Amino acid sequence: MCQSRSLFIADFSKILGGIPLNRYKKGIASLLVICAFALTACSSNNQPQRNDVSNITQSVETVIAQRGSLTPTLSMQTTVIQASPFALSSPINGAFETQLDVGDKLIAGDVIGNIDGNEIKVPVDGIILSLTPSGENVPKNYPVAIVSYTGFALNVEAENYLKTLPESVALHAKFQISNGIGPTESIAVVTPVTENSEDMVLQSFVPQTTTLQCLIGQDVDVKPGQSATVVISAETRKDVLILPLSVIAGKQDKGMVTVIKDGEEVQTEVVLGASDGAYIEILSGIEEGDVISSLPPNLDPRRNS
Repeated sequence: MCQSRSLFIADFSKILGGIPLNRYKKGIASLLVICAFALTACSSNNQPQRNDVSNITQSVETVIAQRGSLTPTLSMQTTVIQASPFALSSPINGAFETQLDVGDKLIAGDVIGNIDGNEIKVPVDGIILSLTPSGENVPKNYPVAIVSYTGFALNVEAENYLKTLPESVALHAKFQISNGIGPTESIAVVTPVTENSEDMVLQSFVPQTTTLQCLIGQDVDVKPGQSATVVISAETRKDVLILPLSVIAGKQDKGMVTVIKDGEEVQTEVVLGASDGAYIEILSGIEEGDVISSLPPNLDPRRNS
């Protein structure tokens, strides 16, 4: 483009050659203006474009730490399997009293025993595989009975989720079969057990304390191996300090947020609690009303430039 402008200037000079002197001076002035314009354009086109991000002020949106309600939730992909036996545990320590025996058939809601008046009920129909003898003292959370359920289930690894919940919390679950039925309520959420292969004399079972088993009703049409999405929820917590998950860097027990105070940005560690998938409980580190950057520290482009 600059070459074409040079040719144009040369042609313009030839034209000026046939012009009278009084008009020739005006032509010279015009020629100088055109030359200056051409040189400026060439200089501008030859210089690379620069985007100095350091001189750009990036505004960041904020959120306010506030109190609200939150339903602890866990969502996970899993597959349909044959249900494993599950444990029923003692709610408190004390003497376990029962009038049942191993092999007895149970109906959902039956009381298998009690400890100091605290009844232990079976959530589904089943058969007793193992039972603590009546009158025996047991600690809290001890598996006093092992029950088998004839049906299908969905197992979910829930170690981190369970850490955020109180003991003996009631859990509920729904599931959706991929390209199939659902969403459908699980009839119970229980702790599955595995048989202790080391004990060759007495049959014994070991609770899988980091796994939750969502039992599927016998009237629900599923088959082993089908993929499913399971959503487990606990009782809603009220008046807890919460933040959107999107503003926090980190996971599980601890995370980092950027607190904005008096125009200063301070990366602050927070202790995390339960989550519903969109918001998370903040146990400590910040206070209600604190202003938090909507960008977590690890995703803030101003810190990564």
